[in-house]
Amino acid sequence: MYKRANSILDKKGNNPFFDTVKVIMDFIPDTKKIVFDRTQRNIDHTIMFMTEGTMDIEVSLIRFHLVKNSLLLIPANSVIAFNALSSDCKYRLVSFPTFAVGQNDLIGYEPLMIELVQPHITTIENYFYLMDMLMQNKKTEHSRGIQHLIISMIYHLIRVNESILQSKGLLEMPNPQKIKSEFLYMLNQHSCPIRTVSYYTDRLNISPTHLNNVMKKLTGMTTSEWINKTTIRAAREMLSDPQNYTVAQIAEKLHCGSEPNFSKFFKSHTGETPSEFRKHMQKQ
Repeated sequence: MYKRANSILDKKGNNPFFDTVKVIMDFIPDTKKIVFDRTQRNIDHTIMFMTEGTMDIEVSLIRFHLVKNSLLLIPANSVIAFNALSSDCKYRLVSFPTFAVGQNDLIGYEPLMIELVQPHITTIENYFYLMDMLMQNKKTEHSRGIQHLIISMIYHLIRVNESILQSKGLLEMPNPQKIKSEFLYMLNQHSCPIRTVSYYTDRLNISPTHLNNVMKKLTGMTTSEWINKTTIRAAREMLSDPQNYTVAQIAEKLHCGSEPNFSKFFKSHTGETPSEFRKHMQKQ
């Protein structure tokens, strides 16, 4: 079931729906303007379809290597960092808010990468072509059509992914995979991660030992290592923020105790103090 489409026009007679959905047919990133390894949080859901070149990208601390015909579905509120782009990198992109009931459950909480083959490559190209045509006209009656196309494309991608998982004998998601997915979602939904393990285990209704064993087995990192890594990422964001938080303010926001304790923690994970990191980023 869909929520009512944005059909009410603003004072200028424009439909605000077309300001919330973005479709780009040939996006060529300007590598000179990208600050690599600097994180940013995406507000909306995003689908990237590589048409040329390669890209190394990190989404909510999960690394992906994208090549031609690979597609990445990025859930809303994910934290993204570009690590490397080839000089011929080009991709198609659609970003959109949640406008359908249950859409978050449909998309999930973890990024999904699929390496497409024919005929699915042509199918995804056709979806983009149709959405682009409707976006160019920007008629109010087209907003519902674009919504249907986006939802239809997501369903198609889910079926493709299920087929791939089935061929690998991985279709049924075991309980540990669900635990990992829900833990990472909770860990990444706050700009300042909660550092108390019991916060997560209480909501997952499991013991700290169980969660730690699951994360170690499936990711190679313990629960504490994930929390620390997410905290360092958040610290980097705030140290790079134009609001120019003081180190003491960041220590408090990240629940790291005193400024000296935070500085020691940050340096042990990055090799430099918060002040040194901030000076380094300001030179870029």
